[in-house]
Amino acid sequence: MDTRSAVLLVAHPGHEVLVYGWITRTRPAVHVLTDGSGHTPSGRIGLTADFLRSAGASQGAIFGRLSDREAYSAILSAGVPLLSSLAAELAGDLIARQATAVVADAAEGYNPVHDLCRTIAGAACDIARRAGVDVRHYEYPVVDGAASFDGSAAPVEWLDLDDDALSAKIAAARRFSQQITDVDELLAVHGQEAFRREPFRLVADWTVPPFGAGVHPRYERFGEERVAAGHYSRVIRYREHMAPLCQAIAAWVDSAQCVS
Repeated sequence: MDTRSAVLLVAHPGHEVLVYGWITRTRPAVHVLTDGSGHTPSGRIGLTADFLRSAGASQGAIFGRLSDREAYSAILSAGVPLLSSLAAELAGDLIARQATAVVADAAEGYNPVHDLCRTIAGAACDIARRAGVDVRHYEYPVVDGAASFDGSAAPVEWLDLDDDALSAKIAAARRFSQQITDVDELLAVHGQEAFRREPFRLVADWTVPPFGAGVHPRYERFGEERVAAGHYSRVIRYREHMAPLCQAIAAWVDSAQCVS
């Protein structure tokens, strides 16, 4: 991966800790879609700001732009104007930086906003390439762990941390874990040693569906549980909401609308 000018796009504050080693080595500009508020009234973007300062990385222009509720609403309402504007803004940043690599959350079917990062990053890269910027799009696993990329048909680059770097990464994750349950859950599921490897898989075509026919992403079941609990009113479905939204963004990129 050419990291002379790298950019990271994550869905929620705390995801950046998963690529701690890469961030401390490359010091990318970090964009964060949401403030991490979930179904609560308060966000946690300040934790990411603190982490980036300590790591010597910088904040991107998109930094806690949406609440989680706003992101979910955009998906349910097929909010192409909002999401395409985010892709265009990210593309503008890639062009200004002459970015060489974008790393974003992978589409794992765990959370629709995670998967949305793949669409936004892919669209932004396509726009930037039209402007002559040779930028490559990579993804990393957010919840499924590094082993989920083993045997991948697409090229994967691996960053293996030494003991000192791993210890620093775990310490950073522990600082987040009291307020960011995702990190604590990942440590519990995968163990500390699994955090030693940081994989980055090349995305050749972000418009290719990440799930096979008949597969129901985990976020549909989680959504049903949250609707039953009264946190949300509707369930986000892949075929009803996410797939058409990705197709609409792809059509927008193919049109002249994304060219300023």
